Amino acid sequence: MGRALASRSDIPRNELFLCSKVWTSTIEKGERAIREQLNDTLTDLRTDYLDLYLIHWPVPIHHVSAYAILERLKAEGKVRNIGISNYSIEDYEELISSGIECKPTVNQIEINPFLYRKNTISYFRNEGLVLQSYRSLCNGKLMTHPTLLNMASKYSCTVPQLLGRWCIQHDFIYMPKSEKKERMIENANVFSDDFTLCIDDMEILDNMTTARAIDDFVTLYRKCVNRDTSNDGTLVGVKMNITVD
Repeated sequence: MGRALASRSDIPRNELFLCSKVWTSTIEKGERAIREQLNDTLTDLRTDYLDLYLIHWPVPIHHVSAYAILERLKAEGKVRNIGISNYSIEDYEELISSGIECKPTVNQIEINPFLYRKNTISYFRNEGLVLQSYRSLCNGKLMTHPTLLNMASKYSCTVPQLLGRWCIQHDFIYMPKSEKKERMIENANVFSDDFTLCIDDMEILDNMTTARAIDDFVTLYRKCVNRDTSNDGTLVGVKMNITVD
């Protein structure tokens, strides 16, 4: 990305928005490791600041102190905004109660019609956070779902475009992922005023989340907060009672 920005792009830096995140193992290791990772990222991107830096997972015991380090990096001008990722309501409340000075601007969580946690989303919006969607396209695993295919046909669009438009109409930051140029272009073609999902179809998509999907989310959460740390594979410090819907 840094090479591309340096040699193939004439877009001024202040018109770009660069985001990265600090990984779980780095969070556990403390300030020196966090600073080293950020410096490596800045070097790779050939810039002297990031527009947004996220805590990737709320690593038990360590995520609050890691956030305080990000606050210092923000004060130093290396980070313009601080955000969180994969935080439950309870993780966020733990962070806020610690007395942080700079409120997160973003919570990046999985959001798509098959994992649409309305109460969690409503809570963070009421707190003033922007919701950033990852796995917007469900990892490409549901592209042949009959409801999605029928609805995409109705709007003369592809299933990824349908899912992207759903995100946009809900005012989520939409982050599709692809390594193929043609799919990147396809995924970006969802902003036309002529392409709007009707209220009834939005409601159908809003109600596709199943109890099984919620269970899978809880399993993933419990696995990932300790991933790549010294407690990997354990439930040490993991919150067992979080808001799931």
